[in-house]
Amino acid sequence: MFNLNCQNYKHYKLPITINPLEYGKLIIKIDNIIVSQINMTNIALIRQFDRINNVKIFKEGDFLFEYSDHIINENNFIRSLENNKFTFENNTLIRTTTEIIKKCDYKIK
Repeated sequence: MFNLNCQNYKHYKLPITINPLEYGKLIIKIDNIIVSQINMTNIALIRQFDRINNVKIFKEGDFLFEYSDHIINENNFIRSLENNKFTFENNTLIRTTTEIIKKCDYKIK
């Protein structure tokens, strides 16, 4: 197991890395799909496309949430998770931005 920094998100610890093989114990790798055991109960299903890792997190077989890591270079990436963007440099969080969605409650006549 790798000694990685983790991002806490809704009390889940998400590995801060762009290398899917560092997520935890490798279960299976087929082409661009990797399944890793993060801890005793959580599994990550990672699909790699060009410079994007799409990650789905499961707990005890149930889907929890998903996010995308957009790789800028070997030291920097941006994690898109719900309406948040987390920028990492050298596996350290350096910036957080939140997209605010405003709903309009008016009628057009």
